[in-house]
Amino acid sequence: MKRTASRLALLAVLLLAFVLRVFRLDYQELRGDEAFGYFFSQQPYGEIINATVALSEPHPVAAYFVQKAWVGVAGDSEFVLRFAGVWWGVLAVALIYALGRRLGFSFWRAVVGAILLATSAYAVWHAQDARMYAMSLALSMAVVLSALEALQSGRWPWAVAYIVTAWLALHTHYYAVFVLVALNLFVLGGAIAAQRTRAIAVQWLLWQVVLAALYLPWLVRAGGILTGYGGNGDSPSLLEAAQRALAVFAGGESTPPDQRLWWALPAGILLLIGVARLALGSACDRRSLALLALYLGVPLLATWYSAQARPTFNERYLVAALPPFYLLIAAAFDYRRLPRPSAALLQAATSLLAVVLAAGMTLSLIRLYTEPAYSKTRGWRELAAAITQLSSGLPPAQVRVAQNFPDPTLWYYYQGPVEHLVLPPQANDAAAARTAVQTLAGQGIQRVILPIQPAANWDGAGLATAALDGWFDRTVQTQVGVWPVQVYSQPAGALTAVNVLFTNGVTLRGFVAAPEDLPPGGLLTVYLDWTADAALPGELKVFVQLLDGEGQLVAQDDRPLLLSGARAAGTGLAAYGLMLPEELSEGPYRLITGLYDPAQQDAPRIQPVDGAEFVLLRSQ
Repeated sequence: MKRTASRLALLAVLLLAFVLRVFRLDYQELRGDEAFGYFFSQQPYGEIINATVALSEPHPVAAYFVQKAWVGVAGDSEFVLRFAGVWWGVLAVALIYALGRRLGFSFWRAVVGAILLATSAYAVWHAQDARMYAMSLALSMAVVLSALEALQSGRWPWAVAYIVTAWLALHTHYYAVFVLVALNLFVLGGAIAAQRTRAIAVQWLLWQVVLAALYLPWLVRAGGILTGYGGNGDSPSLLEAAQRALAVFAGGESTPPDQRLWWALPAGILLLIGVARLALGSACDRRSLALLALYLGVPLLATWYSAQARPTFNERYLVAALPPFYLLIAAAFDYRRLPRPSAALLQAATSLLAVVLAAGMTLSLIRLYTEPAYSKTRGWRELAAAITQLSSGLPPAQVRVAQNFPDPTLWYYYQGPVEHLVLPPQANDAAAARTAVQTLAGQGIQRVILPIQPAANWDGAGLATAALDGWFDRTVQTQVGVWPVQVYSQPAGALTAVNVLFTNGVTLRGFVAAPEDLPPGGLLTVYLDWTADAALPGELKVFVQLLDGEGQLVAQDDRPLLLSGARAAGTGLAAYGLMLPEELSEGPYRLITGLYDPAQQDAPRIQPVDGAEFVLLRSQ
């Protein structure tokens, strides 16, 4: 009965881990690295290896291989792409329980470690991420567990399991080597301290030689990546790195940075209590403490130290150090061999701290599930829909989408027919940006859609907008999610002549409007050819309006009067953009334009000489 209850308790923890990781799995949109991984894994297996080396991709290939195989079977939806991380995340929860038991923890202390990992906002965040971090977490833990089993039993299947899992872990994330360093320090340090274990140490070194021989071909081919990688993080001080590690392990990636330390404090106190309980325990407890301290400390120190020469410190690279953190906290819940008053006091203190830690994890999980500002969502679906609307009505070959940063995420979400380009084509290359835009203009491209993404390392000086402003007319700027979206146009075809003279001497010679059919939610661009016989006093304005069959306003654009030829770049004509509503009936509609003087409040409109209120450009 007791064994059945224990199994049910462990099963409940695993089920909780699965539910937390699969809940709203596809609610958040893919982030840039997830989309990159998806497209990267679409290549044949051999090409993934070649591209990793050629592009100096800072992560090895195992996770891409797994994703390629999984996507080939299950599809490529957001849910599917992230589900592999869910599986690795749940496996990690099972492994931390097994590791705790192997280290001599009681059943319930091992379960506490599993519960902490199951509910960890940090672990859930990475399990819901279509990247290698959950896989690295599980494999590095499997390395430690299989090593302990092999050392304890001396059986060759466990030695093979250790070598294979270590080889896979190194092919998943290079920082898995820090876990191997911790294991080697533990085993070889123990051999130095205890003569009876030296035979085991010799056997252990033989396993390392086999592992090194298996990994050497990859290291020879891709070793330059490790030395040449420039970094994608920062270089904190040791104290700052320790604070950030403790904070993110306790509070998760989705906790506001200014609150993380407060949630980390109870975890830090529990960590110290756990260290003390193991240090004051049996010889087995002290050996477990030695391993867990190395397992936690070596990856943290090595990650920090490697970041001093180049900015590579990032909290997600610490994922392999998460299990010893939670197992040391779980050790704090050991009240054995304590006098009753001390045990009661310790139990009250650890219970209170656990409640605070659980509250922090819960709040962080809620943010992860519901608040895009603290998670991954950026509005890519909305942007893809906007591109579809803004390009509608025109032939796809006459439209381009420009990105001022080569972020692949958009091309996961926008799968329409419009081609895209990157401006500038290379980082901060103004000349290449101008050449690319000039080519577009020469090809007769009618519309360019530019979502502006913060990209200090690629387009920090606004080169994309500067290049487009030189050859196209900016007809619309609108906000879509977090992106300002600019639409550039040039007229298609010849002007339709109207030759309407206004009473102030201004003449509207002709217009071009596109598209011919009005697309709901889309954009209607209008070009007008204005001339004047003499200088005009004041600042006149032009209105361009779309009216429905009852004369009600549907869309409009008002801009200062621009005479033909006054614009140094672009077409020289005056460009206007009318954003059409998404609810648009079949018509009829009238497109009209006219002049007015904003300084004349009583009768601002300037009439054509024929006495009309406006110029009718077209009816449809």
